[in-house]
Amino acid sequence: MITIYTSVDLLDQIQNLIETEDRLNELVNFSDKICDQTSIKVNATTIEIFPDWDNTQPPLLFPTLQFDNKILLGIIYTKLNNFEKAYSLFKDNTEILNIIDLLNRLQNGVIIDFSLFSGDDNITLHNRAVAMQYGTCESQFAIEDIIDTYCKAIKNNDNLNHSLYTNYLLSQLYIDILDMNKAQELINSILSKNVTKKIEFACKDLLSKIWISQISIPYDQIFLEKIKNILWECLEYFESENKEVESAMILLDAGYVATISNSFSEALGYINRAILIFTKEKLDSLIAQANLIKGNLLQTWGQNGNPQFFRSAVKAYQDALRVFTKENTPHIFAEIQHQLGKVYAEIPDEVKKKGVWAAVSVSSFNEALNFYNKVDFPYEFAMICQSFGNAYTKYPASLHTDNYDKALAWYREALDIRTVQKYPIERVLSLSNYLEASWFVGNKDDFDQVRFDDMMNIANEILTISNDPDIIENTKADIEKLMILKAKFA
Repeated sequence: MITIYTSVDLLDQIQNLIETEDRLNELVNFSDKICDQTSIKVNATTIEIFPDWDNTQPPLLFPTLQFDNKILLGIIYTKLNNFEKAYSLFKDNTEILNIIDLLNRLQNGVIIDFSLFSGDDNITLHNRAVAMQYGTCESQFAIEDIIDTYCKAIKNNDNLNHSLYTNYLLSQLYIDILDMNKAQELINSILSKNVTKKIEFACKDLLSKIWISQISIPYDQIFLEKIKNILWECLEYFESENKEVESAMILLDAGYVATISNSFSEALGYINRAILIFTKEKLDSLIAQANLIKGNLLQTWGQNGNPQFFRSAVKAYQDALRVFTKENTPHIFAEIQHQLGKVYAEIPDEVKKKGVWAAVSVSSFNEALNFYNKVDFPYEFAMICQSFGNAYTKYPASLHTDNYDKALAWYREALDIRTVQKYPIERVLSLSNYLEASWFVGNKDDFDQVRFDDMMNIANEILTISNDPDIIENTKADIEKLMILKAKFA
């Protein structure tokens, strides 16, 4: 629906114009004041097209146009994605025709001719930056060049509505490249202005995502409450505006925050509500994303003393795999296989069936490692190896192999990547798991000097690089046990 603001003396004229087009009146509203829903402002001489804060189309800007019946109809049809009508109405206006053509190309993935956007005014620069960032191009643009183009558009801008919108898009780009400080700086600069509710909550939505990205262990409860409050504000606003998809996205974020706060039941409620909305809107990719988040939640819940949720986690992950296939999204497919490998290793079952779960777990880990290999993805490779080692310590005993010996082999693979220089925290985790598993490797009747030396070296390295008091205490206890063991066989 298109909402047009115009003065009372022009209202009849514009309504009559709309009536000349078949059923167009069913898609156009009129307002006697500028509000959040206003798309177009018309006065006696000009037509102003407001930025699209609702994300209904690619985020391009239009210049202020001279009022004319054909031009107004052309803009309305553009907003309704009726490009055939729009092209015919703007056939004599090259400047606007180029913007409409860019809009059409962005929506349909058609290669863009950048020679049509070589001006240095703020609108051309803004649209060029959008095309560089989101368009189908013959060659990819460097992030620095896209940022530079957005910055030039902002610098050359004397239109507050346009300036706010360009700053907003640039903040989204900074979030995409994980420069959260610059993103937050831009968002705060927008919120410092006297903006509409629509702009305020578009920015608060981004701000909540920035804050969520800054969550770290140990969790700061005051910071988490701050995030919960802004999420609740956004949810209330989006629900009041009947923005169901936006509400569902907020619910997913709320589910994540509730999960790390160990409010698992609350988190599951948020995620299930989001899935219902995505299902209603037939958004398969978002349903899959929500099921992936649900699987992570149920897996965490299971690991926190409720193993009955592991099977539900498997179902959620398998539902996600209907969309995140090996062919279409190999990286997500591999990560889901990684998580399934961990869950299969922990599912409680009778002894006979545990062996079957172990076999399926091994298969899932191998699928994950087929994509996240040691050369191309060393960090992810080490993480999966770490999980694989942990899984072997949980598999049922095997007649032909020592599961703990296998676990040590996978920990060694992880440690090969997790050097103290690059990943000290991750290295301590792998070393600690290695040391713990070493106690359970099949023991010889006499003292094993090689294993003793290996365990002592591991323990001493942990004490050298770890600052965690619990880890240090446990490691010292291991060293004491080792010394007692050595004395026993002396």
